[in-house]
Amino acid sequence: MSDSTRETGTVRAGDSGSGSGRGGGRRRSRQVGLFLVGATLLVAAGLFSPLAGRPVTQPIAFNHHLHVDELSLDCTDCHRYVLTGARATIPNIEVCGECHVEPLTDSAEEKKLIAYVESGKPIPWRKVYRVPDHVYFSHRRHAALGGIECKRCHGPMAEQTQPVTRPAVRITMDACIDCHDREGVTHDCIACHR
Repeated sequence: MSDSTRETGTVRAGDSGSGSGRGGGRRRSRQVGLFLVGATLLVAAGLFSPLAGRPVTQPIAFNHHLHVDELSLDCTDCHRYVLTGARATIPNIEVCGECHVEPLTDSAEEKKLIAYVESGKPIPWRKVYRVPDHVYFSHRRHAALGGIECKRCHGPMAEQTQPVTRPAVRITMDACIDCHDREGVTHDCIACHR
């Protein structure tokens, strides 16, 4: 008799108390399977925390308002592949270093940027928008071909004085389907799923 049956004094029909009788092995296997599914979901939730709306901390307090409204830069000046590629790209030292070879202001945040540029080490920006690996999303298809403005998915970036720490729009299949419905775009699975 096992410790658990000694404590309760009960043994169920078909159970010898050791877990090796009829049904005991299947029950344990099912419990292990459920545990593994639960553990996998918890790990996935941690990996995709930006999808859950949890804010991330960015290494530099980038000010979009200063660059877009005050300096009249266009999104494509820094996010260079938004109209031509699948990914818009997050600007890094190659792009930022074109203007910030030396400090232009007394900003502590710009000093951080200059330090990255001078060291040649990439800025460790934290990704905010993610799509699962089996989903194909093309910025070119949406921005250049579809004519969708950046602010539709990314919010009014020209007004942002703080860095992006969470998605303005949650990227879910329901959100994509709703947008495709509004725009009269196909729901063909193969268009987005690989």
